[in-house]
Amino acid sequence: MNVRLKVFALLEAHGVPAREADDLVAALGAGAVAGVQCEVVELGGMAPASRGAVFSDGWDDGVRVVSEALVGIADREWSGRGGEAV
Repeated sequence: MNVRLKVFALLEAHGVPAREADDLVAALGAGAVAGVQCEVVELGGMAPASRGAVFSDGWDDGVRVVSEALVGIADREWSGRGGEAV
């Protein structure tokens, strides 16, 4: 949260309106989470073969669940914008 406040202060110091600052910071947060989600998706099918099929199935299920959770977080980050810069 401290970093967000610093970013808002920097944007304000450069004359960026509060609404635009909210959008920029929300986009940065959502984009960061979306980037992580892309990395998680790439882990699908990457379970160590030596652990067996059951482990592999659980691995892929875990990748799917985490990926979906990250999409939800990114969506909340973007849709929750507004008023934080004030």
